[in-house]
Amino acid sequence: MDHTRLKAFVTVAQEGNLTRAAERLYMTQPALSLQLKKLQSEIGLVLFERTPRGMKMTDEGRRLLPAAERAVQAVSEFASAAAGLKGMLHGELRLGTIVDPEFLRLGAFLGLLAKRHPGLAFDLRHGMSGAVMRDVEMGQLDVSYTLGLPGFHELQDKFHVVSLATFNYRVIAPPGWDSQVRGKGWTELAALPWIATPPESAHSRLLNRIFAEQGVEPHVVARVDLEASMIDLVRSGVALALARDSLALRAAHEQGVVIADSVSVDAALGFICRKDRRMEPPIMAALEVVAEIWARH
Repeated sequence: MDHTRLKAFVTVAQEGNLTRAAERLYMTQPALSLQLKKLQSEIGLVLFERTPRGMKMTDEGRRLLPAAERAVQAVSEFASAAAGLKGMLHGELRLGTIVDPEFLRLGAFLGLLAKRHPGLAFDLRHGMSGAVMRDVEMGQLDVSYTLGLPGFHELQDKFHVVSLATFNYRVIAPPGWDSQVRGKGWTELAALPWIATPPESAHSRLLNRIFAEQGVEPHVVARVDLEASMIDLVRSGVALALARDSLALRAAHEQGVVIADSVSVDAALGFICRKDRRMEPPIMAALEVVAEIWARH
């Protein structure tokens, strides 16, 4: 069965949109549509239905997708392994990113990886830690950055984890809230208004653990999914939020937000892949380079 057609099927299924899928595959939409049409004709099944919102998989398409993903991955692994034997790494590395590129040292990582392996292409997808971690587990991403507790003990069963750095989250409050947060513990802070994040975020997972241990529920008044938006809402006087220590200090200096002085959350930045895929050449290359970049600092 033609690998290009299977890859077209998998990519359209992942994106749910012909335009985005065509961009990822460096194809025109008509060429992509033709590949899907040929695949459906070859197997005698309809895989997608066109809707006003994009491409919707049929029941047959959903049942065939896992096998198609495995087939595409197997071809990619074979090509990478063969290229590795020739001393030249080829293929695509699907990388999950989180937060901001500067914090990840993403530019340095991609620059060194591209220099050492010019035949390797990159497909970057940005999301929250929980979401990209799930995509790595499902095989939709090869590697990803993630945030969690130092040591990442909760991930060790499923993932190979490279610990890159540890840092702290701090609780930040609007300007003028000094008396409300100075010297206060988690129980007292929980009663104040909070800005929460979606369940997939590291903020949510870390705070939920802390508040559960204290036996309290935070008073949530807003939910956002971007750190910049959280800090802007804090600055505007809306509520408390959790922020990385570097961002908290910058916001305190530049915008006058208040940092709670009695609490903090230990956290870590890591780089993960699935344990059973650790020895694949593109993943091995990524693990080696990301560790080297962070060892330099």
